Amino acid sequence: MDSLLTFKDILNLILEYYGRIKYKNGKYINIIHKNDLRYDIIKLVIYKKIEILKKNIELVNSGFYFEFGFDFDYRIGLCYDYHFSYSDKFEICYYDCRDGIKQIRTFI
Repeated sequence: MDSLLTFKDILNLILEYYGRIKYKNGKYINIIHKNDLRYDIIKLVIYKKIEILKKNIELVNSGFYFEFGFDFDYRIGLCYDYHFSYSDKFEICYYDCRDGIKQIRTFI
């Protein structure tokens, strides 16, 4: 034999075949195998989060503004703002527009 497999190499092969644990960047991480039924369950959640991030985030001058409405009623939601509306301030804002506009704001 030209080369011998080490214990770590054999372990990586077994875990790779098993499909639920992967060795990445020096660490073992849990993954869901693409053929696992649970993947179909979380696929919609992942897609929804990607769509929220694509539509609702603005990056300007080393700051950002991120807003999203809650699933049960989009008139209620949260905003995150850093260096967008106010210089060097981070704002978290809860809003409720069901009966007029109500905001609860926190600055850090």
